[in-house]
Order: sequence, then structure tokens, then C-alpha cells
Amino acid sequence: MSDRAFVSFPLALAVIGLGSLCPTLLHAQSEYPLAEVSFLSGCWAGGMGAIEVREQWTDDESGVMLGTTRYFRDGALVDFEFAMISPIDGEVTLWPYPGGNRAPRGFALTQTGAEIVFENLEHDFPVRIVYAREGPDTLTPRIEGRDGETRGWRLHRVACPTGSG
Repeated sequence: MSDRAFVSFPLALAVIGLGSLCPTLLHAQSEYPLAEVSFLSGCWAGGMGAIEVREQWTDDESGVMLGTTRYFRDGALVDFEFAMISPIDGEVTLWPYPGGNRAPRGFALTQTGAEIVFENLEHDFPVRIVYAREGPDTLTPRIEGRDGETRGWRLHRVACPTGSG
């Protein structure tokens, strides 16, 4: 056995081992492109009754989109949520983190176009998370339940805040 073959075999095992430990990294080059949801990138603001909503999404350049949503009442933060959209096992999946806690299951992207739909029929509420585009600068997100319950709000694209310093 040559030294070259001996070195290549352990290297191959290491790569396979890393792949089993980090499946999300291997799926970053999924056949289902994040470009289908990249219009979410940027900052959005709007309202849901007495609640002011501010949402911000990173771009899809890294193979993962990260989002934050903050909910304000009378200028005070009353709730927040993080989110991640990433190709996992060949499916673009939205993982909500309400209050900073990861949901037990993700929501798979099931529809694209003027409305993008993420769905998880095993979840109690919501079972669908929908982002409807109304032109380049208006977004109407909504969440839907099995029984037809729907909650929605309207967001408009805004300039992203910049840090001081």
C-alpha cells in the first residue's frame, strides 16, 4: 500500500464523519434555492392592531437567512422571535424561535410565487406561515390554523437601523 492511499483513506473518513455531524452544512448547496424567499431580505415595519411589528431578514448569500421580529405596544417591547430559513435535507425550511426557543419542528416551504407558504401540519398553531408579496415594498404575513383561524398583518419595507459608534 502506498503512503498516498493511506493518507487519502483517513481523509475520506474524516470528510464522511464531518458530513454526518453537520448535515445542514452539506445541504447548503440545496437544489431548492433560497432565492425563492430572498425578497424577505431587509427591514420591514407595520402594525397588527395596537401592536407595532418590526421584522429584519439577512440576505441569502450564506445559504441561511436569519430573521428577527419584535413586537411593541406603546413603544415597549412585548415579545420577540428569531427565525432561520435554510435548506435542510433538500427542503427549504423555516425554523421559528418564538421568545428565543426553537420550535420542535420546522415548517417546509410548500409554495412560492406571490405567496410563499411554509407548512407543518403536525404543529398545533399555526400550521402555515404565509408571506404574501404586494409589490416590492409591501408584505402581508399571516399565520393559519387547521380550523381556518387566520391572523395577519401588513408590513412595509423600511431602511434598516444602523448601529452607533
